[in-house]
Amino acid sequence: MKRLLSRLLIFAIIFTMLPAGVWAEEDLATSSPYYPDLMLISSNSIRAEAGDRETIEIELKNVGTERATNIVATLYSDETGTVLVTGSSSKKIDDIGFETNNNVESEYFTIDIDDDAEDDTYQMRLEVVYYNEYNNVDIHPVKYTLSKTINVRVTSSPTTPELIVSRVDLMPVIVLPGGDFIVGFELENDGDGPARDIKASIKGLTVDTFSLRAGLSTKTLTSINRGKKDYIYFELKAAKGLKAGNYELELEYSYKDDKGTKIGPEKEGFSIQVGSNLEQAANLLLQNITYPSGPLGQNKEVKVSMEIRNQGQSIAKNVVVNADSQESSGLVPKSLSTAKIDAIAPGETVKVEFLFLTAPNAMTSNYPINITVDYTDDLVSPELRDQISQMIGVFVNAPDEDANLSTPKLIIDRYSFSPTMVEAGQNFEMYLSFYNTNSSRAVRNIKIFLTAEEETDSGSVFTPVNSSNTFYIDSIAPKGRVEKTITMFTIPDAKAKTYTITANFEYEDSAANPYQAQEFIGIPVVQQSRLETGEVGYFPESYVGQSTPVSVEFYNTGKVTLYNMMVKLEGDFQTENGQYYVGNFDSGSSEYFEGYIIPMNPGELSGDIVFTFEDSTGQMQEVRKPFTLNVMDMMPMPEFPEGEPPFEEPMPEGSGGIKSFLIPAGVALAAIVAGVIFYRNRKAKKTPEEMEIDE
Repeated sequence: MKRLLSRLLIFAIIFTMLPAGVWAEEDLATSSPYYPDLMLISSNSIRAEAGDRETIEIELKNVGTERATNIVATLYSDETGTVLVTGSSSKKIDDIGFETNNNVESEYFTIDIDDDAEDDTYQMRLEVVYYNEYNNVDIHPVKYTLSKTINVRVTSSPTTPELIVSRVDLMPVIVLPGGDFIVGFELENDGDGPARDIKASIKGLTVDTFSLRAGLSTKTLTSINRGKKDYIYFELKAAKGLKAGNYELELEYSYKDDKGTKIGPEKEGFSIQVGSNLEQAANLLLQNITYPSGPLGQNKEVKVSMEIRNQGQSIAKNVVVNADSQESSGLVPKSLSTAKIDAIAPGETVKVEFLFLTAPNAMTSNYPINITVDYTDDLVSPELRDQISQMIGVFVNAPDEDANLSTPKLIIDRYSFSPTMVEAGQNFEMYLSFYNTNSSRAVRNIKIFLTAEEETDSGSVFTPVNSSNTFYIDSIAPKGRVEKTITMFTIPDAKAKTYTITANFEYEDSAANPYQAQEFIGIPVVQQSRLETGEVGYFPESYVGQSTPVSVEFYNTGKVTLYNMMVKLEGDFQTENGQYYVGNFDSGSSEYFEGYIIPMNPGELSGDIVFTFEDSTGQMQEVRKPFTLNVMDMMPMPEFPEGEPPFEEPMPEGSGGIKSFLIPAGVALAAIVAGVIFYRNRKAKKTPEEMEIDE
């Protein structure tokens, strides 16, 4: 018996050595006078109509004596699915204090009631879970829960739908002749019931204006519930040769209510703005015009040559080039004055040449030649032809047989510009040389004023800077020259082409006889090309042999098209998708480039994103965007002994709590079982005498 008592005492000692938190954790937590106690404050029921969206507010108040932590409030939709929680169905609150000034927190839930909900009360369950604040590491937090039923009383409402067109989209905003576009409509149900069996079509389409490019002519929608929206769109095409302006069309649509009653058809008007097709049309440019710049004698051959370049995006067709002498008494054609070209492709340049002859009896004068080029393309009607022109002058110096009787001539014998190619929106210097062709008679009291033949919406293309367009010269001696420098400003929206300025002369000879004359000045204007780029996107670090992306967004912020644009990656590396041909990059457009580089050696690696294109003058331009990244060696793969796993999953933190409880508990249980078995076996082996003594 003593031995048995000794063994039981040993078992008791083992039990007392077990962690106290294992057995007393729950008791200590609940028996403590300090614990949180949340009270749920919210309405037990709300009223709503079918199709409504409502907000439910709950208020949690801590009336306990300890802070409540890790609070999660969850609202469950009703079992029928008629009342659904919209958005997050669970709200989390970090903690709620127990002091009177901070022991209340509020949260909000949003619910949607089905449009077809019947009159009834629907139940939603609200559950709140929270824990106490604990400081003893041997005691786990205690979980508390409370729940509540919220009744949603739903009543039906009138079911008359009302569809309206809430938005019209046109993509692109300005439609070009011959171009494809999309027109989209947002339909909104502003009524009290669902709209069903919706049909919509566009009225006013014709082959001469707009036609259906793809898809069905009638769009259908199954239904749109009240307060909801849906979207339809049509793919259309504008007719070639369509003139710029606004065109009106109509969207016609009908629908049915819940009872199958048809509503409509209703009509919604909208307009389509058609712009000119200048960016996509052919665009011819006269360049490199050569002709004699010095004085010529009588009966001399005059060669005039020029290049015609198509800097547009379409083929110029039926090109007709004319070079007409404006004074046949002094300058006559020696070759045909008209040249015809069937077509000039985009980017192509064609050279044209004409021959003239100074007349045997030509007087000393500057003889003008008017060069015109007119053409058409597939984007405009055949009867609409574009035209460009340029005026040049050939100076003939005839023998002065009777100098005293000849009329003094005042001409511009040469002119130049600085810079040579005038940029729109910039100032430039114009150098003019006025020459008195008479060998014996002076000219005096000279008034010269400049006029431009072509104007834009902003006014004259050229404006003198700090002066007027009229200036005065006192006199020019026989065979004498006077040079003038004029600063001019070119308006920013001037098109890239050659403009003609007329110099008008009013002067007198030595006998006060009045004279008038005109000279023509051709000024080539170019629009500055502007390519803007965003920041180069790339990973600052990469590994040898692994591809890494490099990207950039770029924009044409100028007023002219950039031709034959190419984007490519350059550097000491291999590439994937390292080159992208953009083609003709329109003004106001944006594009995105992404390529991949494969470094071959570790260390710092530099490269460039290179943009190349032709500007409006045909000159090749280049823009570079550098980037630098750090290349590292490939990380070695770890080696493991054969048959061993690559790693052992570590035990998650905090998992020792359960294990530390189960192990000693199992040991204690095993000890008790062993003690009982030992005692019973011991008792069974005793002799009757021993049993009597024990008793």
